[in-house]
Amino acid sequence: MGSSPTVWRRWLAHELKRLRMEAGLSRKDVAAKLRCTPGKLHYIETAVVAPRARDLEEILFDLYQVPQDRREHYLQAARNARKRGWWEKQDDSVTVPKWFSLYLGLEQGASEIYAWETQLVPGLLQTRAYATALNESGTAELSEEEVRARVDIRMSRQQILDGEEPIRFWAVIDEAALHRNVGGSEVMHEQITHLLEASQHPKVTLQILPQPSGAHTGMAGSFSILGFPASVDPGVIYIEYRTGSVYLEQPSEIKEHQIAFEHLRLAALKPSPSRLRLQKIMEDYS
Repeated sequence: MGSSPTVWRRWLAHELKRLRMEAGLSRKDVAAKLRCTPGKLHYIETAVVAPRARDLEEILFDLYQVPQDRREHYLQAARNARKRGWWEKQDDSVTVPKWFSLYLGLEQGASEIYAWETQLVPGLLQTRAYATALNESGTAELSEEEVRARVDIRMSRQQILDGEEPIRFWAVIDEAALHRNVGGSEVMHEQITHLLEASQHPKVTLQILPQPSGAHTGMAGSFSILGFPASVDPGVIYIEYRTGSVYLEQPSEIKEHQIAFEHLRLAALKPSPSRLRLQKIMEDYS
């Protein structure tokens, strides 16, 4: 879970719900003991908020009878959940929307991400020049300072691909996205070169869905599947649109997107032929 308060909050939420159910208590029962509304407990168990230390101690010690040697683990998790992530400490030059701040917290604490992208290079694999060109060409009127701040955040996100415990990242990209000239030939040449280098990373798998490929399961749009270290966390599906995003967490929704990604993976070129295709595309931008 690393240092992501968002994922610590999710883990604690799942654990508290599990402990409550094992104790045979309803949310109403626990809320009565804590002298609060069931709604407050609902927010805690759905990871909207992290519990206060005082409430957590009462829940763990008096209601759920958690063994003494496990209590500090939960208390430390609550402290971790209340910290601020690096993406929440930006200066006034950029405001990260709440819907995207949530995603950043999930992404930074994920153990694996499977991404299907139809329109552009996934953010975790973008170069600074490519990301800058994307932000400069958007419909929003952004100042140079705002563009730079947004790109800085995107570059900082990529730290999860390196370090002592890099995440497992598997991306399937529609070839059409790579033929979309973002920023000019020089920018695209650098971007494709970067993809080739990233594809050699031991924990990165990159596949290209070639043109033409006919009808396929990814035609409904891009999506990402995020998995987390804790076995109690089933994961989440992330779908982004212009002014917001959708988070899907029901088992049936997760399963359907996992099946869709499997079909896309099988329809795409395997990693080695994908690198050959990338080399050909790179030459076209030379």
